[in-house]
Amino acid sequence: MKALLISMSLLVMSFSSFAEDITENQLQSYIKALPAVTNWSQNQPELKNVDLGSMLSGSEATNTSSMMGFLDQIKQHELYTEFAGLTEQYGFTPEQLIAVGSEVSMAYLANLKGSLSSENQKRVDQAVTGLQSFGASSANSGTRSLAGALEGAKSSTNVNEGNVSLVKEYMPQLKQLFAMLQ
Repeated sequence: MKALLISMSLLVMSFSSFAEDITENQLQSYIKALPAVTNWSQNQPELKNVDLGSMLSGSEATNTSSMMGFLDQIKQHELYTEFAGLTEQYGFTPEQLIAVGSEVSMAYLANLKGSLSSENQKRVDQAVTGLQSFGASSANSGTRSLAGALEGAKSSTNVNEGNVSLVKEYMPQLKQLFAMLQ
C-alpha cells in the first residue's frame, strides 16, 4: 500500500493546475503515454541516475525537488525536444502531461481513500498535500498561475469531483498500469 501511495505521489510529476477538469480523452492519452515515457527515460544514458519507472511505481521515495528535477535534467541534457516529441504523440506538451498526471493522481488517491484504514487515509492526505505543494512550488517556474497555486495550497482535500468520477471509471486500468510500473 505504501508503495502505491508513493507511486501516486510521483505520478504527480506534474506542474499541477489544481481543480482543473480533465477530459476522458486526456485520461486515456495519459494512460497510453505513461509506459512510453517510462521506456523512453530508461533508454537515455544521460538519465541513468533517474529511474522514472521506479519513481512512477513507488519503489523509490521521491520529493518535490526530485520531481521538478526530472524536467530540469532533460533540459540540461538537451533531451527536452526529444521528450516533447514523445509527449506530443499523445497530445501533450511535457508540462501538460505532468499536469494531467497530477490531476489523475489526486483523483486516484481520492477514490482509494474511502476503502482505507484511518492510518492509510492519513497517508493519502499527505500524498495529496505533497502533490499540491509540488504544484504550488512549480508556480515559480511559470507553469501555473498564482491564483492556481494559492487555490491548490488551500486544502489537501481540494480534488476536482468531476475528475474523481472520471478516474473511478478507469480504476481497474490505472491499478494495472501502476502495478506494471512497479
